[in-house]
Amino acid sequence: MEKGKILIVDDEEDILQTFQMILEGEGYTVKTVPSAEEALEVLKQEDFDLVLSDMRMPGMSGEELLTELRKFNKISSFIIMTAYGTIDSAVRCMKNGAFHYISKPVDFNDPAVWNLIEKAVENAKILRENKRLKEELEVSRSEIDFIITRNPVMQNIINVIKKVAPFDTTVLIQGESGVGKELIARAVHHLSPRRDKPFLTVNCANISRDIMEAEFFGYKKGAFTGATEDKKGILERANGGTVFLDEIGELPFDMQAKFLRFLDSKEVRRIGDDRAIKVDVRIVAATNRDLKKMVKEGKFREDLYFRLGGFTIEIPPLRERKDDIPLLVNHFIEKYNKKYGKNVIGIKPEALELLIKYNWPGNVRQLESIVSKALILAENGGFIEKKDIDSEIRVSEDEFPLEYKKAKRESTNSFMKRYLSVLLSMTNGNVSQAAKLAKIERQSLQKLLKKYNIDPENFRKK
Repeated sequence: MEKGKILIVDDEEDILQTFQMILEGEGYTVKTVPSAEEALEVLKQEDFDLVLSDMRMPGMSGEELLTELRKFNKISSFIIMTAYGTIDSAVRCMKNGAFHYISKPVDFNDPAVWNLIEKAVENAKILRENKRLKEELEVSRSEIDFIITRNPVMQNIINVIKKVAPFDTTVLIQGESGVGKELIARAVHHLSPRRDKPFLTVNCANISRDIMEAEFFGYKKGAFTGATEDKKGILERANGGTVFLDEIGELPFDMQAKFLRFLDSKEVRRIGDDRAIKVDVRIVAATNRDLKKMVKEGKFREDLYFRLGGFTIEIPPLRERKDDIPLLVNHFIEKYNKKYGKNVIGIKPEALELLIKYNWPGNVRQLESIVSKALILAENGGFIEKKDIDSEIRVSEDEFPLEYKKAKRESTNSFMKRYLSVLLSMTNGNVSQAAKLAKIERQSLQKLLKKYNIDPENFRKK
């Protein structure tokens, strides 16, 4: 495996030949040129991990080569080779973007020299990978640019949102805490004819039962002690727009009846008022609870469940779409660089690997929190490293099982869920077509869907 690609620039032919032989012997791919002018032409055509250049050469100097290189290439590492009398110039080069300098004559028996070359090559590779991820991040941004994904199931969800958004049907979003249910709700609003009207968010779990009716429907002056003036409720304030009801499963049973009445009539009656007010509001609800189970247990009204679930979107947890983690990490680095005024370039591969292996019980919200903390700890102008990652993310034996049977079982479960989801996404939830694609019997596919708790209805474009 190629360790890296190095360009050597020196006007002395014997140095070029010697360095090329030594570096190629260590597994590097090496190209040599005798002048800075030729080096520039080569660098405009090819990518190198490291440019190893002499300082003093006829014509353009190594320092001038660095200045010209940085006008179009900020990724390739640059090490200047300098004699004793030009150390000051070498230090100036480092201030202008050189990775480091090596004193001549270069001693390849010195481990520090090899360490410097290895670090310079690694630095360029990380920069190039982070640049690729940033470019992919830009490509992955849809017109709903706050949803960052390349995962096929999430891409299908975006397509579903685009189709359902223009219509005024209620939408129920299901998924674990932290998966980004509010982002999906905002996307529905953003792509709807209501986009220029209010989008109001209500967390049903955070409103006291004593004031919940007043918060939703408003009240008239004098309706109760402390009601010193008329107040519009959330539903009235959002007139023409969208109300996002987060954690709808926490809505008390008596409020469920009142809310169902509103959905049927699209009228609100403020507390203490005998007059009903017509309100034009679209409802998008979300829950991390199993509403079907709550209905069976008598904790959630069946009629409200069917009324809310006119269109249901199921958001997969982050552990089932780990292909999104590199994109999300780079998005959060970009976000928190701006917020904190830092210049963290990216994340080192071993740190990213740590994040990919983790199971993320808190989903995207937890990932964002971890990246923001790591960015604060990371060196400005450097990378997020493994040591910057919060200790809670360290992969334990339980999170990343070493026991073969357990590891195989968890890996198989994760793969099957993704595989079945992709099949249903491609066939619009049609089980028969999905079975043909998989080249298995329809009954066998149905058994798999039941085993992995996947509902084809969630993949049908309505």
